[in-house]
Amino acid sequence: MEKLNEEDISKLKNAINLQKNDSDEEALSILWDLYKRNSENGKVIGLLGLILAKTGQRAKAIPYLEKAITISPRSELVSMSLYNSYVEIEKYDIAFNVIFEYLKLYPADLYLTTLEELLEGLLKGYGTTYKDKIIFHAKKNKVPIPNELQ
Repeated sequence: MEKLNEEDISKLKNAINLQKNDSDEEALSILWDLYKRNSENGKVIGLLGLILAKTGQRAKAIPYLEKAITISPRSELVSMSLYNSYVEIEKYDIAFNVIFEYLKLYPADLYLTTLEELLEGLLKGYGTTYKDKIIFHAKKNKVPIPNELQ
């Protein structure tokens, strides 16, 4: 991953603080500038994608989130934002692939709630194509499986 210089680290921290205070447009302005100089830095790319997704620009966020997850595959937050972005634009097969690829390699933390929601969806008849994988990853991550699915 590309290293940031001291000035860029300071700008990235500023963008993070702006985003935390819901000053997303200001944060994006800083991040676009950082991205011009640091197009291979996973933190810059990931935060850019996260804020684009947060501001409803999911389709625009996806290429940045894809690139960030390639550079930093352990980032569950980026993976989850990518998953949610694909769900938002109704690309469910790709969304399920995102979650399963992450969970195949790493334990769930943020994804625990998502796994619970997917199990609830199965009970209602949603996502049944992925039933076996959902149950497998739920068990692997110690998410309780409803009796109706066992």
